[in-house]
Amino acid sequence: MRLALCLLLLAACDCDSSGTDADSAPTDASLADVPRRDFGPAMPVDCVGEALDEVFVLTTDLEDSSFESHLFRFDPETLEYLHVGEVVCPLDGAFLRSMAVDRNGNGYATDNRGNLFRVDTDDASCAPTGMETEQEGVRNFGMGYATVGDSTDERLYITATGTWYRDETTPYRRLLSIDTRALSVATIGDLEAPTPANMELTGTGDGRLFGMVLDVRDLRNIVVTVEHLDADTGATLESKRVPLDASGGFAFAQWGGDFWLFTEAPDGRARVAQFDWDGGEVLQTVDTELDVPGTIIGAGVSTCAPFDLI
Repeated sequence: MRLALCLLLLAACDCDSSGTDADSAPTDASLADVPRRDFGPAMPVDCVGEALDEVFVLTTDLEDSSFESHLFRFDPETLEYLHVGEVVCPLDGAFLRSMAVDRNGNGYATDNRGNLFRVDTDDASCAPTGMETEQEGVRNFGMGYATVGDSTDERLYITATGTWYRDETTPYRRLLSIDTRALSVATIGDLEAPTPANMELTGTGDGRLFGMVLDVRDLRNIVVTVEHLDADTGATLESKRVPLDASGGFAFAQWGGDFWLFTEAPDGRARVAQFDWDGGEVLQTVDTELDVPGTIIGAGVSTCAPFDLI
């Protein structure tokens, strides 16, 4: 079944703890109350609010035709998931497959037809953006935010699947960006990824962009790598293999200088692996029963999240 889920995602282009219900939405703090982290500098003054310092994950049930989805907060310090709510978007038979979060706490999710939705990170409510699909030939994509250099400006990057099986002149994997105000897509460059492969993105508050690549050319031996990407060209600056079984599920995010890779454990529970970029090793793996149907197939983190140790 997990091999079938990998095929479905590819054709469309993811100590125990228990999930709990979310508390009420956090209130904004004054600038005098801007929190300092346990390590590194204070958060930028525009990064006010609990949601801006957390990882959000999206589950989708690919085994049922309803394609039910849920939003969770994940705390890398406690390794606990907090259930925000069910994500109900006007999908018309499609399913949600990736997500991102900006530094204002706004969530975005995309489906397997290339539609873009806004998802409220406080209550999981969903609304279509109205973005025109198939701009620049893009239909399916993974996505993630990174700042533009050291500024507080940020860009929503996407990694798009081409039509490698129909048109060899179209690069299979490209790096592009979405302007969420104009709802327009712009091409940046080609990506150095195997064909075929699944790829998701995450970024930092100092302008670095990373991709999680699943080489699915052999579904019985899926190879996972994390790639440091040139955000201006799409070129791979550095690549490190992750010793991780990723037979189901597909998502990742950076937090605190490490990468958090979300896949599915053999028993169906949600699995997160903490990957140390400098050491090139998995520091810990934790499996959790989320008590909702489906698998984690999307993750988003604001560029306000700590990144000091990468």
